[in-house]
Amino acid sequence: MSILSLIRRELANAFLHDARRAIFLFGAATAYLILFGILYYPGVVKEIPTVVCDEEHTAYSRLLIRQVDDDERLGLVRVVADEGEARDMLRQKEVYAAVIIPADFSHDILNGRSAKVLFMLNGANIITTNIATTAGNDIVNTFNTRFAARQAALRTSGDEQMLKKRISPVETTLRVLNNPTQSYMMFFVTGLAMAAMQQGFFLAIGAAVQCDFRNPELKGTSKGKLLVVKVGVYWVLSILSFGLVCVLARLLGIPDRASIQSLGLLAGAFSFAAISLGLFASSIFHNELQFVRASVMYTVPAFIFGGYTWPLEAMDPVTQVVAQAFPMAWMSNAVRELFLSGHLATLSHNLTALTVMGVIFFSLGSWIFLHKIDGVK
Repeated sequence: MSILSLIRRELANAFLHDARRAIFLFGAATAYLILFGILYYPGVVKEIPTVVCDEEHTAYSRLLIRQVDDDERLGLVRVVADEGEARDMLRQKEVYAAVIIPADFSHDILNGRSAKVLFMLNGANIITTNIATTAGNDIVNTFNTRFAARQAALRTSGDEQMLKKRISPVETTLRVLNNPTQSYMMFFVTGLAMAAMQQGFFLAIGAAVQCDFRNPELKGTSKGKLLVVKVGVYWVLSILSFGLVCVLARLLGIPDRASIQSLGLLAGAFSFAAISLGLFASSIFHNELQFVRASVMYTVPAFIFGGYTWPLEAMDPVTQVVAQAFPMAWMSNAVRELFLSGHLATLSHNLTALTVMGVIFFSLGSWIFLHKIDGVK
């Protein structure tokens, strides 16, 4: 067969005779992107169900309740008078945060003692826990400033706003670059899409390789030519799949500040590494089912060790070394960094690592593939 005939054969197999390969290549990442993009579309967690237990019912406790109600991160569900009722609501997951204002709240304040306010949180979900904790600290700090300014104004007949600035002369201003709303969609969704895309690459190239092991009609075809065309066709299709992910991500509102050149180079290097790894792995197994089982077992560890959800820098030295053996470690965080900031200082390093991985896996996979296909012919 000529090279052109082999290319037509691979495309026909991928899109006509075994269309699941095209679905793997283009459908896996887009399905995850759309599904989780819709799920995380609000971007930030707000209105966490909260109950306040007011055991005192004074102007001071009502001021604190008002601040809880005004904070958009917390959604005040109910104000109760009994701490046991608040604990029951928390235990039954009617709320995820509870604020307990004790009966001696204002008494301690007026007598110069530190008043205790208890924040109880359901720690099963660390996202809501962290957000509610930050909200609680902000509410207490604001209350302290407002209370001190009000008391000083009453004693001196001064202006409360001016006194507030004198009592608390320093204000903290938060400026978050690249993801200013701290949107979870921008943080998480692209990584899931990359993990699904990699799995799609594996399943597609795996089906193509296993098909040739069962195909006696390839007799007389140059083995080396067949291998190069196969890898080349799926490499190009993989880059196109990545391009589709980028377009859909932009349509979903995920910022894409990266240059086409940077994304293209990263897509090319990662596709080469992933396709070569798929070639190597699929050539090892005796049939496609065994390969599919192994690739599914690989996906989750690759995503976790990739450092997308837990930073590589926070892992122990041994785990960091293991993580760097996964192509995802050089791809997922890099894509997020390029999407959100438009720049990746380690781009050349990532490209080199992915290319080296690709060369190693391609060499090993080619050797096994050519030896096994000899048995078919």
